[in-house]
Amino acid sequence: MLLTRGADVTLTDNEENICLHWASFTGSAAIAEVLLNARCDLHAVNYHGDTPLHIAARESYHDCVLLFLSRGANPELRNKEGDTAWDLTPERSDVWFALQLNRKLRLGVGNRAIRTEKIICRDVARGYENVPIPCVNGVDGEPCPEDYKYISENCETSTMNIDRNITHLQHCTCVDDCSSSNCLCGQLSIRCWYDKDGRLLQEFNKIEPPLIFECNQACSCWRNCKNRVVQSGIKVRLQLYRTAKMGWGVRALQTIPQGTFICEYVGELISDAEADVREDDSYLFDLDNKDGEVYCIDARYYGNISRFINHLCDPNIIPVRVFMLHQDLRFPRIAFFSSRDIRTGEELGFDYGDRFWDIKSKYFTCQCGSEKCKHSAEAIALEQSRLARLDPHPELLPELSSLPSVNP
Repeated sequence: MLLTRGADVTLTDNEENICLHWASFTGSAAIAEVLLNARCDLHAVNYHGDTPLHIAARESYHDCVLLFLSRGANPELRNKEGDTAWDLTPERSDVWFALQLNRKLRLGVGNRAIRTEKIICRDVARGYENVPIPCVNGVDGEPCPEDYKYISENCETSTMNIDRNITHLQHCTCVDDCSSSNCLCGQLSIRCWYDKDGRLLQEFNKIEPPLIFECNQACSCWRNCKNRVVQSGIKVRLQLYRTAKMGWGVRALQTIPQGTFICEYVGELISDAEADVREDDSYLFDLDNKDGEVYCIDARYYGNISRFINHLCDPNIIPVRVFMLHQDLRFPRIAFFSSRDIRTGEELGFDYGDRFWDIKSKYFTCQCGSEKCKHSAEAIALEQSRLARLDPHPELLPELSSLPSVNP
C-alpha cells in the first residue's frame, strides 16, 4: 500500500538501516521480495557495515538468505567488524549449506576465483548526502582515499564575486507544481525539462544540452515543485570501488532509468588563470563561459563522489549546466544525468572530451575497454598509422610505444 503511494525505500533510521534491513531482521522473505521488486538496494550497509544478507545469516533466516542470494547478494562482503555472511552462520546449518552451494556455483561460473570485496568505508560522504556512499576494495590493499576533503557543494578559497543578490534572480510566480508552460523558470530553460518523476524528458538534447534554470528561493512555488531536482541532492545509491585497471571508480548500486539525476561535479571554484598554474590538473572541469572570464571547478583538494567518476568512451552519464541559488552565468552547477538505462553494478562514466586526451594521451591511454574506445593505445596507433599515410613526414608524429595506461 505504502509503496503504491510513493513511499521512499531509501530512507534510513538512526543506524542507517533501510526497510530491507528490517525485513531481513524480522525474517519476512515476502516483504523483502516486495521491497526488492521496488528496487530497494540489496547491498545497502548500515552503521555496522551489515548488508541485509549479513542480518539474515546472523539470524539464520533461510528463506531470506535464499532470496537475497537469488537476487545476486554477495556473501563475501565484509562488515565493519570484518565479518562476511559466512562468518556469522553456524556451521552445517541450512543457511551454511545455502551459502556453500552459492559459493560453488559462483566459483564454477567462468571457472574463476571470486575476489572478496571488503567494505573499507561505510560512507565516504560522512553523512553529508541523502544516502550513504560506501567504499569497497577487492583488487588490492589500497585504503579508502583520504587525500581530499569531501564537500557536498562547491567552495571558494579566494573571492569569486558570484552574484547571489536575491533581487537579481528571475523567478516564477507559480502556485501549482510548475508543470505549466507559464512557469518563468521553465521558459528560461526553453521549457521545464523534468517529467513527473524528476527525470529528463526523452526529447532533451543530450549532445548539446541546454542550460537548465531550476526554481529558486525567490520563486512563489513550493519547495517540492517539479523544477527542483538537482537542488534536492543525490537520491540514487552509488558505491566507490577499486577497479582492475583505472584506479578508483563509481558504480550504481541500483537500476537507474535514463534521465535520472546522479550527482553534481563538486569542487573548488577557481579562475582559468589559477588553473593554469596548478600542478595537478587531473580534476579540472571547465565551466566554458564563452562571453567573458573563464572559470573551472577543481576537485583535487575539495570534492564529492564525482571526482572518482572515470572517463568512458561509451559514456552512460552526461554533464548538464544548471542554475539554482543564483543565475550568474559564469558559475553554472554541473549536474550529471544518466544518458541511458544503467544496470545495477555498472560503472558510471562520462566523456572527458578530446581536449583532455589531446594533452593526457602523451602520458597515459584509456582503459575503458569499450568497442568504441578512441583513446586506447591501439586506437591511437591506428590513428597514427592513418595520419602517417597522409603525412609526408611521419617522423614528426609523437612516439606512443612507451605510454603507460591510465590509472587515476
